[in-house]
Amino acid sequence: MEEPPVRQFAKEIAAHHNDTAVRFQAVFFADKIILSILINGAADATFDLPLPIHAAILPAVQLEDSLPVEPIVLVGDQQNVKIQVVAAQIGKVVLHLKHPRNAILSIGTRWFGRGDATNADDFEKATFVLEHVKRLLEK
Repeated sequence: MEEPPVRQFAKEIAAHHNDTAVRFQAVFFADKIILSILINGAADATFDLPLPIHAAILPAVQLEDSLPVEPIVLVGDQQNVKIQVVAAQIGKVVLHLKHPRNAILSIGTRWFGRGDATNADDFEKATFVLEHVKRLLEK
């Protein structure tokens, strides 16, 4: 008799960006995903990424731009707009999963620099994070 497949409740990806070690972790629950993005082993901000109320009833095509994910800062600098944009983009990735759910995101923010200053590699870092979050959640 064939055994049923083992369901995976936690996933992890380790990556490097230049000299920075980045660890992506996800723990899946029936109604929530806990995401951790540890930069050199540390996370210093936590966000609640609630699904928009209508996400369960609208087709995914209509969700594209009509229902933005608005991150709620639980721990960390509420004035850091740069990291809030990254959190919102991660929320959009979660929203477009086959089974979207609310998420809690813990992330290391110092790697991104100050929220009121732009750096030449901001876009590259955000893209790196989003690509790995997509890989983590699609695994």
